[in-house]
This record gives sequence, structure tokens and C-alpha cells, in this order.
Amino acid sequence: MIFQQIPVAPLRVRLMSALYELVLLVGVLMLAALPFVRLVHVGISHAEWRAWYRLYLFLVVGAYFAYFWQHRGQTIAMRAWHLRLSNHEGFAPSWSLSWMRYGLAVVGWLTGVSLLWVLVDRDGNFLHDRLLGLTITRVFPPTNPGSEPGPEN
Repeated sequence: MIFQQIPVAPLRVRLMSALYELVLLVGVLMLAALPFVRLVHVGISHAEWRAWYRLYLFLVVGAYFAYFWQHRGQTIAMRAWHLRLSNHEGFAPSWSLSWMRYGLAVVGWLTGVSLLWVLVDRDGNFLHDRLLGLTITRVFPPTNPGSEPGPEN
């Protein structure tokens, strides 16, 4: 399917997609927590296990984002909101770039720097996207799918 790409998605749409992403992550984290709790059998109250548990969940969320970003440039929420993450050539980011984006995005969101930066960036990109040469754009299916060129019968 051919998509029309419109540069830089509006901030409101990106924030709504992030909110939807949080709802989806609740389910991902609940599923991810089950095997860890079953394998440990000591509960998560011990400080050492708690640290490993948090690291495990952090890596599970990172793997979720990295997989979807490098696979299609879209997470499930981004597909619902017609958003796509891509580099300057229009390709989805690599595994390493996806993991770097995740790490920088976590720091940027927790400190609030990403939300402040997006207000002053000339293209409206988040700081982590600006640093890595990525952008989030809107993608829409063609307005008339029957008008796509195809093989003649």
C-alpha cells in the first residue's frame, strides 16, 4: 500500500498517541511481570530483587518500542493515530537508533526537557529526535486507493 507522507505531525496528535501508548503498556507490563514473579518465588519486596525487576521491566518496554520502531517505524498506538517514525531518508530507524531513542526519550520525558524543547524547535521535533536525526510524521492511505498504478491484465 502506498502512503502519502505529511511532514511533522502536530504536537497534540503525538501527545494523544503517547497517552494511548501508556494504556497499551499497562497490558505489556502486566504480561511481562507474570513470568518474573513466578520464577523468583520470593516476591518483589527484597531490595536486590526489586532492582532486577525494575531493570527487567525497563528493558521489556525498551524492547517493545525498539521492535516496533525498527520494524515499521510505528508502534500500535502510532498506527492508530497515523504516525510514523523515520529518518531523513524516510526509513524506519535501526535497532541501535531505536534503543538510543528509547533511552534519550525516557530521560527527556522524565526531566520535562522533551516537552520544553518541542515548543522551541523550528520543526517541532522532540530533543531526542533532533539529536538522532529522526522525525514523527503523519501518514495517510491514498485518498483514492483504486487510482494506484498497477499491472495491467
